[in-house]
Amino acid sequence: MAIVRVEIFKRDQETRDRIIKGITDVLIANGAKSEGTEVILYELEPEVWGKGGETFAKRIADRKAQEAGGGGDGAS
Repeated sequence: MAIVRVEIFKRDQETRDRIIKGITDVLIANGAKSEGTEVILYELEPEVWGKGGETFAKRIADRKAQEAGGGGDGAS
């Protein structure tokens, strides 16, 4: 039996279904049985998940602002 726990940002149901099927397919390709494979998605909001001292909500907002401002590569 294989149990896979995945922490991701919230997704729509179609995307969840594809993720679960894709992970299951990888395990089956490596010897697991389909009926013994469980995938559990833990969906989180970007406001409660952080990296490098910043929430992903802030990182996403900063990236969008940078892209809207021309990429911020300093080549003006």
